[in-house]
Amino acid sequence: MKKKVKSWKDYHHQLYQVYHSIIALTLVPFAFFFLEWDSSFISPISMSNPFFILIAQSIWVVGYASWYVWRGENIKYQITDSADVAYKMGEFKKRNIRKYLILGGAGIISVAAMWLAPSFIFVIAYFAVLIQYSFLRPSEDKFVRDMRLSKEDRKTLHEE
Repeated sequence: MKKKVKSWKDYHHQLYQVYHSIIALTLVPFAFFFLEWDSSFISPISMSNPFFILIAQSIWVVGYASWYVWRGENIKYQITDSADVAYKMGEFKKRNIRKYLILGGAGIISVAAMWLAPSFIFVIAYFAVLIQYSFLRPSEDKFVRDMRLSKEDRKTLHEE
């Protein structure tokens, strides 16, 4: 059962809750493992170890996920200019939550790789994912730009 959004403020708040929750789900384990980096909790693996080489391949997965968030077929908005504001709001929410989940998965892969084989390459990969989150922040300007809202649609957006 879908929850009907009554106003832009409620809609925006719902999106921000999802956005921040997914970031937090990856940031907490990252912070824990990063703080435990030099302790005996994490045992480093030599770079010449074949296991490290296997784990390092996860960088490609993170890279592909990052590319897919920007250019993937299932991520593109399915809108027409004649669509109403409610449809555009639903489409924006659905596609952006999918983007956040993909980036969340990439962040978890980076954190897991960092845990298995502590290396700064995985820290850099995680920070690259965090930077992408900042570009995908669900602001009103991004919504208006991505959904190509007209001036009438913008008025409707704040009236609902």
